[in-house]
Amino acid sequence: MQARADACSSNGGYYVASLSADIDPGAANFMSTTVSNAEAACDGHIVFILNTNGGDGGSMESMVSSISGYQEWNGTGHAGDFMTLVAPQGAYAFSAGSYIAEASNQIYMVNGTTIGSATPIVSGIPTGEVNSTMAKDISAFTQYMEALTEANGRNSTATGLMVSSGLSYTVGSAVKYDVITAMLNATTIQGALLELGVPSSTPINTPGISSILISIFSNPNVSGLLFLIGIFAIFIDIFHPTFVLSFVGVVVIALALFGLGVFGASPLATTLMVIGAAFIFLEVKTQHGVSALIGVVVFIIGFLFIFQFPPASASNSSLPPANFSGIPAITYALLAALGTTIVIGGLYLRRIRAGLITKPRVYDSSLTIGRIGEMKTDLVAGGKGDARIGAEEWSVTSNHDLKRGDPVKVIAVDGLELIVEKVER
Repeated sequence: MQARADACSSNGGYYVASLSADIDPGAANFMSTTVSNAEAACDGHIVFILNTNGGDGGSMESMVSSISGYQEWNGTGHAGDFMTLVAPQGAYAFSAGSYIAEASNQIYMVNGTTIGSATPIVSGIPTGEVNSTMAKDISAFTQYMEALTEANGRNSTATGLMVSSGLSYTVGSAVKYDVITAMLNATTIQGALLELGVPSSTPINTPGISSILISIFSNPNVSGLLFLIGIFAIFIDIFHPTFVLSFVGVVVIALALFGLGVFGASPLATTLMVIGAAFIFLEVKTQHGVSALIGVVVFIIGFLFIFQFPPASASNSSLPPANFSGIPAITYALLAALGTTIVIGGLYLRRIRAGLITKPRVYDSSLTIGRIGEMKTDLVAGGKGDARIGAEEWSVTSNHDLKRGDPVKVIAVDGLELIVEKVER
């Protein structure tokens, strides 16, 4: 990076990137890629178009760290100018997005946009310490926001209120209280970029496939669902041994674990989900329903522990675990659906196992005793012949002479040979 920055003869170019999504590991990856690409191209200005409801604290802090690195550009004298643009009309930079914006050298908003509401949702508070712990945590994030704002010469008192009181500012109020740099007259992204002096030929970069996939797999709802799908794929393959479903199950579980790791899920959450899965598998053996019930409960507890977030980042380990969007209602709906699916699936597979146990074995000659058939060949007493019993032909013997076409009844079995007697018509 040092050599690359020194090799830049100028840093007047613009690099434009646009993010309209929640702040998650995929967004953090996109920000890191944006900064790396801008530095590689010796672009001294990044315009980051932002429209977000918020997201998790760890990803937010990672994005702020990337912005800080670009602004310093490794101390080579090529300091980067990072601008956040809240656009188009109707866009917003809420919660984690407001911290990212305030970490920027300059913030521009078009008419009809909003910034603020940055109070964190803090997890893992011990029972009986809710009020005191929340106060300390909100105070920590308030100071963090104020520090970001002061470093860029804006009104830290006003931005601190976005955290401590959950205030939001429309573009007019944001300009009035010096929360942002300026309001732009344009209402569209292209118009705003032209107003900022960005050449019209400058491409707008959006998240690539890697960032998109990281966002998908790091979604705890998606990872939890993939984990369960993988378990059931292996589960089903136990009764239909093709190895294809087992392979698919292992791949899906690996993707789920990757997503949980990127998201920062605690080892406890993953361990509980694995233990829950083990109890679900045990139900096939025990067949009394208790194992499946225990598995469901443990799995759901582990799933909920996914949302116990790690500290914002190693560089700000003093910040408490926090999120800026909360556990969505769809998560609870998914948990209910998962629990129901596990129970129904467990009972269904239990029935499959019971059916396999009682299923007649192929070529079990003892099951022919008492059945009526017909001789297909002549048979001399004490000798051997052939008879059709049901849909199969068997080797038979008898103490009596039998003619082809005679009706016979199976009275005993000698290995794979049947002992028959003639049945009077």
